[in-house]
Amino acid sequence: MFKNMQVPLAFFLMHTGMMFFLFPTDIIASTKEIHWLPIVTGLLIQVAIIALYLKGVRYYKGHNMVSVLMRKNRWLAWATFLPLWVYIGALAALTVRAFAEIISIIVSSSMPLWHFDFMFIAIPTYIVLRGGIQGLMRLGLLIAVLFLPSVFFVLAASFQNVDPHYALPLLPRSTADFAFLGHASYYKSLFMFTGCFLFLGLVPSYVSFTARGIYIACGLLVPMYLMSVYIPLMTLGEETASQLEFPFIFTADTIDIEWLMFDRVTMFLVLGLLAFILLFIAALIWQMENVFRLSVRNVRSGILLPALAAVLFVVCLVIPDWKSVNAIFRWHSYLWGYVTVVTPLVVFAVGRRYVGQPQKEAP
Repeated sequence: MFKNMQVPLAFFLMHTGMMFFLFPTDIIASTKEIHWLPIVTGLLIQVAIIALYLKGVRYYKGHNMVSVLMRKNRWLAWATFLPLWVYIGALAALTVRAFAEIISIIVSSSMPLWHFDFMFIAIPTYIVLRGGIQGLMRLGLLIAVLFLPSVFFVLAASFQNVDPHYALPLLPRSTADFAFLGHASYYKSLFMFTGCFLFLGLVPSYVSFTARGIYIACGLLVPMYLMSVYIPLMTLGEETASQLEFPFIFTADTIDIEWLMFDRVTMFLVLGLLAFILLFIAALIWQMENVFRLSVRNVRSGILLPALAAVLFVVCLVIPDWKSVNAIFRWHSYLWGYVTVVTPLVVFAVGRRYVGQPQKEAP
């Protein structure tokens, strides 16, 4: 039971670490009102894709999806996993570069950005090198114990200045309320719903988990998604929140707790989210290593991981500024769309043909 919690908890932490920075900005930019509608639409897409993916993963009965596909059809495997590997690598570089910029703005703008780039790559690489995915999952439990209470504390404190009237209207009144479906910012925000699930097809060979645990984690993420958007909306109003780069972080910075010895409550939130982000980057680096070793060449981790880290660092140095990060994220969303649709379909189709109907999952 305890081991089965590790993967769902890591899944929850990775999403939580990402959502409070970029997600509110994209959702608020995609619509003027009824913001729960694009959030719920994204959640339904997430559940549908993950359900198909986990159904396919269950067919493999605890085997790594890459090794199974390589045995079944090598050309299909390469056609599937080459875009996946490029996607994961680009996502790792963009995540490192984006959060280096964000942490620089929040913590210390005087420190060179490449210092943050190096930290965001070196620490996760060392974690994966020393502990592998098992160590990464155990670290997720420790991070949850240390930092989730402070994140929940800041979330609770953030309600002190809200005005519920800013959340109105709550019900759709016309088809115009679905205009977010044609907005580029909305499709950029969908990364939050489906950007962290692909590792679920790679971990069964190393760490056990149940589909039920993942669905519970998805359910627990629902109020987190809603709070990340509605707390800044109900505190600042839509007009003001839409002008800010990081509306939730700005809202957290307005919290005033007289009995607290720290001047900025935001630091509690940032430290917790930073730990979750490092966990996410470590998972991406592990996925890159795992896919490469199983589908291209079995290179020792002591050689492959530092090489991947060096390439990521160089790519991060090439990206000049925050404007470029946003532009690349938009182009990256096309690759994201392809990978998050094609990979689950291939995993499901090959799994169904490879082993037939899965056994019933133990509760």
